[in-house]
Amino acid sequence: MQIQGVELEVWLALAVAVIALGVWGLKRYQAVMADGKVSISEVIETIEQSEDLIDDVVDKAEDVADALEEAKAEESEVEEPIAA
Repeated sequence: MQIQGVELEVWLALAVAVIALGVWGLKRYQAVMADGKVSISEVIETIEQSEDLIDDVVDKAEDVADALEEAKAEESEVEEPIAA
C-alpha cells in the first residue's frame, strides 16, 4: 500500500520515531518537573539524551523525503508523452 507514492512502511517508520520522541519527551518532562524546578544541568542532560532520538526522527524524515522525490520523478516520467 502506498500513500502519495511512498510505501506505507516508510510512513510508519517516521510515525513510530516521532511518537517515540514524544513519549520520551513527556516522560523526561515529568522527571525534570518532579521537584518543581528545572536546573541548567537537567536541561543539558535532556539535550544530550535526546540527540539519538532526534537523529532517528531526522533520518526517517529524510527517508520519506527521498521516497517522495522518487515517486514524483516516476510520476513525471509516466506523464511525459513520448516524442516521436
